[in-house]
Amino acid sequence: MKPIKLVVAAVLTSVALGATAVHAADTEGRDGRRMQRMHGPSLERMVFGNALAAELAKQTGRTADEVRELFADGGPREAAETLGLDRDAMKAAMEQARQAVIAQALAAQMITAEQAQTLAEAKPRHLGKKGPRPDADTGEDG
Repeated sequence: MKPIKLVVAAVLTSVALGATAVHAADTEGRDGRRMQRMHGPSLERMVFGNALAAELAKQTGRTADEVRELFADGGPREAAETLGLDRDAMKAAMEQARQAVIAQALAAQMITAEQAQTLAEAKPRHLGKKGPRPDADTGEDG
């Protein structure tokens, strides 16, 4: 069980990155599928994507499958427009999805209460328009 807990801890620590990655996938006219083609399948993006689809479904009355299809067809920006959500509403949905993933991992005993608290209090990192820059890790949010 320990390897599973380690994987989930890694997933949760990178959920903050996933939130911004999902939102940033549509920059410069690219659709959401480009992110997966560039980076391959990612447990973190899939976990966060499912949580975000569930949150948006709850908020909009659509099904999670419909929301996932909107993301696959046109990326986050187009999906948000179709769903009638502005940038602030998407940010709020992303944070709700992030907190839901943390709560689920805690309930499944994949992380400790202390780890959940640390993740819940952490501010998601912003990736910017071109994604993360490994050489720019100065400890400041960008």
